[in-house]
Amino acid sequence: MENTAVSSYRTIIMPKLDYKLPVALVVLLLATLAGFVHSRARRLVAPPRNITHQTPADFGIASWEDVTFKTADGLLLSGWYIPPKAHGGAALIFVHGLGSNRAALLDQAAMLAEQGYGALLFDLRAHGRSEGEKSSWGITELADVEAALAFLQSQPEVDADNIGIVGHSMGGAIAIRAAAQLPDIQLVVAESVYTNFSNNAERLTVSFARLPDWTAPLVIQWAEWIAGVNSDQLAPLHAVASLSSRPILFIQGGRDKTVHVSNGSTLYETAVPPKERLLIPNADHTTLFETNPELMTRRLRRFMAQNLLP
Repeated sequence: MENTAVSSYRTIIMPKLDYKLPVALVVLLLATLAGFVHSRARRLVAPPRNITHQTPADFGIASWEDVTFKTADGLLLSGWYIPPKAHGGAALIFVHGLGSNRAALLDQAAMLAEQGYGALLFDLRAHGRSEGEKSSWGITELADVEAALAFLQSQPEVDADNIGIVGHSMGGAIAIRAAAQLPDIQLVVAESVYTNFSNNAERLTVSFARLPDWTAPLVIQWAEWIAGVNSDQLAPLHAVASLSSRPILFIQGGRDKTVHVSNGSTLYETAVPPKERLLIPNADHTTLFETNPELMTRRLRRFMAQNLLP
């Protein structure tokens, strides 16, 4: 017969283990993580609509209109059209970044409109007042730029052979890739642009989706699946050398924590002449013009005057 003391001892030091609680906790944690990753991935693919209440009139532009135009895949895009001052004048397409809207570059468009340039500022698909359910970070958005170019070329007061493009962040990457495919785009201004989306995805994701660093790779992979794209495709570095003799101006903020300043250096080195680079030392990712409007105005007007007469 087993000794009672030994039996009691075994009961004390070898209790029956209940695995249900730890397993439930693990399942709960995994479900919470999956929900978090999915919500942040959705934010990258379908960012919250940022509707502007500004208009060109707020920047002293007297002649402008609300316009809409359709992409080749049937989406209705919404924007503002500022006609050039002279009949047969030059015009510029302005392309905003992820989660932004048509007003992002309105200060620059207004400044250049004073010099006589026309402008088309529009909301990319899935942004602002434009149609579309999701962003592809620059792949399907090429159709948006193509539609914007066709809109400007159809305006009787615009010189169809005298059109340039200005883009910020994702919009700058789109501008470079669009110009590489659309020879009718005569010049490019690329602001705060990354060399390759996949190489900068962690910084971009942490900045835009407000993530802990360690979750970024999970969110990026999930977002790629939702968007149906491969971020390796989003490489303006591959396209920038294809601009041939068309001039390009790279502008970067010295305190940009979203896209490291080295990206601008690499893009500039890869581009073929004519090319220029402007560094705004105290500017971050989105405050280039705001930080030094005098320098930005001087360089942009000079670049345009040399390469795209109004």
